[in-house]
Amino acid sequence: MKKVFKFFKIILILALLVFLLIRLNYVLRDKEYASVQDNFANLEKDSVDIVFVGASHCFCSIDPYMIKEKTGKEVFVLSTSAQTVPESYYAVMEAIEIQHPKTIYMEVQYCVNDFTIVMPHSFFDGMPNCKAKYLGIKDLIPKDEQSSFYINLGAYHTRWKNLKEKDYQSNLTAPMGEYVSNDVIYQQPFPIVPMEETEQMPEISRKYLDRIIELCRENDVELVLFCAPYGMLYVDEDQEKLLCSQQKILNSIYDIAEENGLEYYDMFHEMDKIGIDEATDWKDTQHFNASGQQKFTAYMLKKGYIR
Repeated sequence: MKKVFKFFKIILILALLVFLLIRLNYVLRDKEYASVQDNFANLEKDSVDIVFVGASHCFCSIDPYMIKEKTGKEVFVLSTSAQTVPESYYAVMEAIEIQHPKTIYMEVQYCVNDFTIVMPHSFFDGMPNCKAKYLGIKDLIPKDEQSSFYINLGAYHTRWKNLKEKDYQSNLTAPMGEYVSNDVIYQQPFPIVPMEETEQMPEISRKYLDRIIELCRENDVELVLFCAPYGMLYVDEDQEKLLCSQQKILNSIYDIAEENGLEYYDMFHEMDKIGIDEATDWKDTQHFNASGQQKFTAYMLKKGYIR
């Protein structure tokens, strides 16, 4: 009897230690940019019809509540700050594994970059334990850093000095992955490159875009590509050249979409029709505010690009 009691005592202590470790992982980690993954992990399995992936251009442009109201479908915006195309691949894998939505919309602005990963903890820390998380960490994170993405005390152990009350509270503040900004700046006019002018996509982005296309095809998930317009970081000749070069890469996605039987909507070429106002609709030079987000989403719905 004493041996049985001792055994259960050990089990109880181990369970308590595991609980404390999980709780410390949550409390100590920086949750400023991680609420999207936390909210996605909290969803009931197979409860979402449409998932959006991509970087901040996506979550600043898409209003999931408007889409749900107009279509009657359940929507989640699984886009994270600086989400690279390799990260979007694992976001798509995660979405299919956990929700298997009918349609995935990918905002493709980061296809212009050759980045593998920019803000890894904001992408992985809140991600539910799943095959996509394991494979993504193994693929994108250097081997000597991978352990801190499973038990992130190593990454955040010095943060206890800066803990605030909100660190102990639930991070479930965006149940549909929504983001809204009421900031307003005046957007300087920027050039629109003709659709026929193209440049080749960086190799790393093309590699993972092809993998996203194949993954959706293998799992019978409709993939729709779109680009939300954005301006120059600041008014400068070099910035204008950079923006034009990026638009040419975005134009090249028309051919990729056609080759793969996909829909692609580059909204640089429909700016006037959307009705974006440079004085009222921009959060900063790169992103829409709440007003611009409403106009962009409403237009995509009206045209049947989102359905």
